Amino acid sequence: MASPSDLLTLFRREVADDAAPYLWSDDEFFTYLDDAQKQFARFTDGLPDTTTVGVTEIVLDTLTDTYAVSPLILKYRSAWNKATGRPIEIVNLEDMASHGMYFDSIPGHVKSIVTGLDDNSIRVWPFPIEPLTVKLSVFRLPLLDITDASPALEIAPQHHLNLLMWVKYRAYSKQDSETFDKQKAEDSEALFQAYCGRVKAEQARTRHKPRSVAYGGL
Repeated sequence: MASPSDLLTLFRREVADDAAPYLWSDDEFFTYLDDAQKQFARFTDGLPDTTTVGVTEIVLDTLTDTYAVSPLILKYRSAWNKATGRPIEIVNLEDMASHGMYFDSIPGHVKSIVTGLDDNSIRVWPFPIEPLTVKLSVFRLPLLDITDASPALEIAPQHHLNLLMWVKYRAYSKQDSETFDKQKAEDSEALFQAYCGRVKAEQARTRHKPRSVAYGGL
């Protein structure tokens, strides 16, 4: 596992910027590395999470059917009633009519979460007839920004070194006569996006449920 400080040392070695005064400051590097981890999450499925309370729990009451959710959420995977374990369907706004769902304020036991109405909020259907806590399984962005004091990255260790491709893209895009290199920036960005594409395909294969195939006899 490479720490942010380890990656800074490697970055300076790879771009021949290992003697002061540096072309890129430590603060610039950690800003680029933080962006790299976030872009990695965006270009792949994101970081799976079912346990971070501030991200994966929504406390419902009987006063409203609209609730704020964490801006870190990239994608909803599933939802369920925390007390009973019963699943709660996740429905996009555009699919409500085909599901026979309408926001008519008629109270009932919550069956669905509706997404796609506003950024960082959801509505539940029907209007909650009783308080309950909804648990979510999501893909999300990293919880914390990376700084020089960060002990570790949140993404898996096997991806750490490849974050430097995005760091180099940001570094070579710096508008300075000594650092700007359009070709190196574009090459680094392309390599990073290609790597993320491979990771996303690998994740999809890993999470895909195998199906057995029955073959008929002659």
